[in-house]
Amino acid sequence: MSVTLATVTVAVLLIAGYAREWARLRARPRLAPPDPAPADAPLVSLLIPARNEERSIGRCVAGALAQHYPRFEVLVLDDASTDGTADVLAGFAHDPRLRVLHGQTLPRGWVGKSFACKQLSEQARGEWLLFLDADTVPQPDLVAALLTHARRRNLDLVTIWPFLELGTFWERAMLPPFLAFITTIYPIERFEHPATRPDEVLANGQCIFVRRAAYEAIGGHGAVRNEVLEDVHLAQAIRAAGFRVGGAEGPEYLSTRMYHNGREVAEGLAKHAAAGARNSGARSWQAAVWQLLLAWGPLTLIWVGAALLAGGAGDGAAFVLVAGLLTWVAGLWFWGAMYRRQYRLSPRYALLWPFGLLAYLAVALRGMWRVRSGRGVSWKGRTYAG
Repeated sequence: MSVTLATVTVAVLLIAGYAREWARLRARPRLAPPDPAPADAPLVSLLIPARNEERSIGRCVAGALAQHYPRFEVLVLDDASTDGTADVLAGFAHDPRLRVLHGQTLPRGWVGKSFACKQLSEQARGEWLLFLDADTVPQPDLVAALLTHARRRNLDLVTIWPFLELGTFWERAMLPPFLAFITTIYPIERFEHPATRPDEVLANGQCIFVRRAAYEAIGGHGAVRNEVLEDVHLAQAIRAAGFRVGGAEGPEYLSTRMYHNGREVAEGLAKHAAAGARNSGARSWQAAVWQLLLAWGPLTLIWVGAALLAGGAGDGAAFVLVAGLLTWVAGLWFWGAMYRRQYRLSPRYALLWPFGLLAYLAVALRGMWRVRSGRGVSWKGRTYAG
């Protein structure tokens, strides 16, 4: 194959790839404005596990208690926090809709979050259960919008992607490529398709809205007691049991700040990657190759073209260089549009994308190595072996 033909092939593949990813992004379901609450509105239980969440639990509980939906309760489980989480929760003691539970000792064979969610579900009274991470901020119409979405689409579990607040450099550099990687492995727009296999869906633990009957049919969080990615496995178990699972974007209804500095980003993503590689198998590696091609394909063409031109290759080298520059511009447009649309940040952050992807993959590989070597990965004072 000639250099020119190879260059054209790569350039066409890259531009088609950016177009495909943009189309997928626009095809994702979104939570619509909610319908008026029905006269027989079901009770919804908002369930929040919290471990050392003093900097975020106040925003989460305040948002949960501010729901416009007519029938709800809020339960928070303080999972052996050693910071000021309990003091923050004490500030809401006047509200009768809130119950604060104190976590039991973690039994052998359980991951901390799964056990916390189990305890919450056992105390909940709702027909629908809404599991929220403590670092999320619910907006007043969240419950009503989730229930509307579930009823319109006949779903037993709805999970949403909130607006992700990105404050520091490493958050902005690594989290967008990480989320693009995850949605390549698990295409949100295909969750409801009848041909989608159970292992091709997931739930985002930041927000899982599940019908109690479906949750209890699989044994609740007991079915995923030893899974680090309990949210992913919970959705897959519910789908495998014949229930309907759907995902949607909901940035108007929920926001979150996952991490606050580079160390937290590295620790959190290492935990996810170490467990995720085992769950998604070959799809993880395929997604990594695809994302690397999109991120580094144009730069590779530029480097090859420049090297050929420096070696006196003439017109062919110039063609490779120009093709690289054109595809690089296409990639910058795509990533810039994503940063603006998804994260409300300047398109200039598109320049970080290839390097942020490499940084994420390095963290992921290190996490997988630590698990395989028996060292495990740490998060919030607990070590996870896989």
